[in-house]
Amino acid sequence: MDDPAPKKPRRYQSLQPRVSAVKSIVTPRRRTEEPTIPEILGALNQAHHETRGFATEENILRAYVHALENLYPKVRFGMRLAQHAAAEPVAVVQAATHHIANEALHAVTITEAGLVRGGLWEAAPALGELTLQRTYEPILEAPPDDAPFSDGFDVPLTRGGEVIGVVLAEFDRREPFPTSLETAVVIAANQASAALEIGSLRGEASHLRDYVEKLLEHANIPVLVVGRDRGVRVVSSAFARITGIPRDSLIAKDVLQLAPQSERVRVLSAFVGALRGRNVDPFELQLPRAEGGSARVSFKLAPILDSEGRVAGVIAIGQDRTEVRELEGQVIHAERLATLGQLAAGIVHEINNPVTSISVYGEYLLSKLTRSGAESSDLKRIERILRSADRIVSFTRNLLTYARPSKEEARKVAVNELIDEAVDFCDHLARETNVTVIPDYAEGLPLIHAVPGQLHQVFVNVITNGCNAAGKEGGVLSIRTRPHGNDQIEIVFEDNGIGIPEDQLEQVFEPFFSTRRKGKGTGLGLSIVKNIVEQHKGRIQIESKPGERTTVTIVLPCLVDL
Repeated sequence: MDDPAPKKPRRYQSLQPRVSAVKSIVTPRRRTEEPTIPEILGALNQAHHETRGFATEENILRAYVHALENLYPKVRFGMRLAQHAAAEPVAVVQAATHHIANEALHAVTITEAGLVRGGLWEAAPALGELTLQRTYEPILEAPPDDAPFSDGFDVPLTRGGEVIGVVLAEFDRREPFPTSLETAVVIAANQASAALEIGSLRGEASHLRDYVEKLLEHANIPVLVVGRDRGVRVVSSAFARITGIPRDSLIAKDVLQLAPQSERVRVLSAFVGALRGRNVDPFELQLPRAEGGSARVSFKLAPILDSEGRVAGVIAIGQDRTEVRELEGQVIHAERLATLGQLAAGIVHEINNPVTSISVYGEYLLSKLTRSGAESSDLKRIERILRSADRIVSFTRNLLTYARPSKEEARKVAVNELIDEAVDFCDHLARETNVTVIPDYAEGLPLIHAVPGQLHQVFVNVITNGCNAAGKEGGVLSIRTRPHGNDQIEIVFEDNGIGIPEDQLEQVFEPFFSTRRKGKGTGLGLSIVKNIVEQHKGRIQIESKPGERTTVTIVLPCLVDL
């Protein structure tokens, strides 16, 4: 009786975790002859093409098992990675055309012949968790009538000189042994090993990139990496936050464009020095902010070397010094005020008595000479003496603002009413300078907690400056009040006068500094204004465009609960 025809091998889908049964996308061809070498290379190259990019280890094993199965439909194939070699070593990663026997699921073996077949026997390779055995024992479940006749062989999967897994092929000894099978499995093992190593390197690179991204995202220091072409390669979130420029907009930007024009020569010199391997001293840079103003950042540069030891770029690690510089400025300003306050008491005492005598006797002489019909030139001289005495008294009064605090108590006040009082007070000056005052008050503003006399002095001073800034033909001074946020009030004074030069804007709050011509101002007005506003927990800012306008913005806290 003739032997029954061999049954078609069954396809199993493994139910074990991380164990996959490869299913053909197309039905495997039933070959009548062995595949040629070009056909083998073509099929394996297709598997290589499918696993390019960020393929998982399991997908790599699936692709090569599938390629071998298409080439040799009557042979059973499997690929297995040892647990320690997997990216997520929670179980053995494996793919096979048939179900793997339960006793072999969690242990990966390699034969001595397999190591010889892979050219590794004399190299004494590291086996890790793989178990070395003398002869091959089939582990893929074949149909019951084929099991006694099963045989097979294996080839190692390697990475960095270490055996990380195995490729196995099992067949029926009663069938003709394909002479090209061993060659095909060895090629598949080599290509799969290369794909696994590339995947591992990509995973490490991706992990490192993500790690660096998180560092740059959460690092609280400004960091820049700049290439040899001066293009920004890497930038931290802190740098973007300081400048107000999104990180995406900073990438590839010329680093010189981040610095103001006046600083670019210094930045270029430091950058070139770092590229040449010189030790560059830390330097402080003024960086423009996207929303206006500037930040002060101190940078330390260091070269970045490539794999061949050549300088590939420069890393700049910074420290935000903006708040430090602002605090230093406040300390200097406070020291000036303290010194001025100490001098004021003595100066006022020494000056007031003789000035009072000058004023009293001057008034007496002016009255007497007027009655006696003295020449008008003499009367003008006396009037000039009295005006000078008044200036001295005004000067000493301003000094006393520093020397002692006001005795007036703070209370609830309405800003709009205080501004109206200041406008009325300055009405004569507005007429003299031909300035039109245009009030624009918001209705229903909350009250503020303030010393009325001090705020009155602030508003009078700012209005006076606006009137004095008008040209010969006069001008316009607009005063606007608006809510600012939920708990502040904004007061804006804007004139269309001569303006303030840009290089003087930072000095206008310094004691004794005046933009008016010599003899026309004491230089204490805005300094006193700033001091009063800050005592009321507010802030003041001046913007100016020479020849066009000056805007003074005062923001004060208001009382939320009325």
